[in-house]
Amino acid sequence: MIEVLEEVYKLVTPSPEEERKVREVSQLAKSLVAEAVSAYRIDAEVDVYGSAARFTWLPGQRDIDVFVVLKDRGIKPEDVTSLLSRFFTERGVSWVMRYAQHPYLTLFLEGYEVDVVPCYKIMAGERPITAADRSPLHHRFLIDRLNETQRRDVRALKLFLKTIGVYGAEIKTEGFSGYLTELLVAYYGSLIEVLKAAARWRPYKTYIAFSDVRTKFRAPLVVVDPVDPNRNAAAAVSLTSMSTFILAARRFLKRPSLSYFQPRPSTPIRLNVVEVVFPYPNEPPDTVWGRYKKMGRSLYQWFKKCGFRVFRWGVESDENSYVSLVYVMDQLELMPYVLHRGPPVYDEAVDAFVEKYIGEEVVGPFVQGSRVYVIKKRRFTHVSECIQAQLGREGYEIRVNSYEGDLVRKNPWIT
Repeated sequence: MIEVLEEVYKLVTPSPEEERKVREVSQLAKSLVAEAVSAYRIDAEVDVYGSAARFTWLPGQRDIDVFVVLKDRGIKPEDVTSLLSRFFTERGVSWVMRYAQHPYLTLFLEGYEVDVVPCYKIMAGERPITAADRSPLHHRFLIDRLNETQRRDVRALKLFLKTIGVYGAEIKTEGFSGYLTELLVAYYGSLIEVLKAAARWRPYKTYIAFSDVRTKFRAPLVVVDPVDPNRNAAAAVSLTSMSTFILAARRFLKRPSLSYFQPRPSTPIRLNVVEVVFPYPNEPPDTVWGRYKKMGRSLYQWFKKCGFRVFRWGVESDENSYVSLVYVMDQLELMPYVLHRGPPVYDEAVDAFVEKYIGEEVVGPFVQGSRVYVIKKRRFTHVSECIQAQLGREGYEIRVNSYEGDLVRKNPWIT
């Protein structure tokens, strides 16, 4: 265990040069935003929050968060974003507009992406107006609670979660946010204590709070936000993500390995796979992932109705050119006939069943045991026919047995 952790801490500790660069770009971004706020006489405070401010970022991370904390509630965040975009255009600073609850800017400065997020200034316990309003309070809560060793453990836990595929609260991942990761280390005290606790977690029975509050939430994991007792900081964590973390924690403690921080390469196994590939729409990632996950679940249920067995499925995208629904199947083509079970012979529904099929081209109806059966012709025999019946024939591409991604590979981290 000790030898593994020593290697892990080397992986998650930024070089002095990278630390210096992050500080420099953070200060540059803060100064630029403060200058813009002053130029347009916006009544606001400007500061850097998030992992860059608390030194809990991973080496290679190129994200910095600058918040424009509005004191004047008469100004809208979108108006601030519009003014700032004009200022940065005039200054020749490259930027793009992105969207969450309201629009925000991402600046491109010296190889780093800097999110400039407007929010309103609120006090502890005060109801937020936008989701970003809590960020300054989150920072103040954590900055004094995490010592240098714990910050290192936060970075290690982030890499652990990232490796097992559950780091990130966006709809794509439905996992653990950076803030939640920091809260877990602050609550339990260290990386190992977090893992020991997680190994004992049970979905829908795990409740973590920093104070004596008993706000009720219906979620697999509950971590009461210490700055807002009405918010579950773990609300984004899905049952699958929580369960994946529980398993990974158990196995790491049993057989410590660097693979939980540096996954092993693996080769794909040849299985029956069908992909339904769509062009990527010009919409925010959360919107896209939400829509296609919903579509993916619907198509999964439709496959079962068509008689196909799906081993596992997922949604994949480069968030630029394509979105793909991927299904690992038992088989891609079915026999033309299927055994269809009817009701027991003594059930009132048996007459309707018999009358439905008595005039059809079927084998039967016949009795086996106490039930009536028929052998009838399938509506669809090939997986592509099933897909087209549900989605139509245009707007996507069907690919068969060309997939070699994670859904057909050996788990790269488990020991």
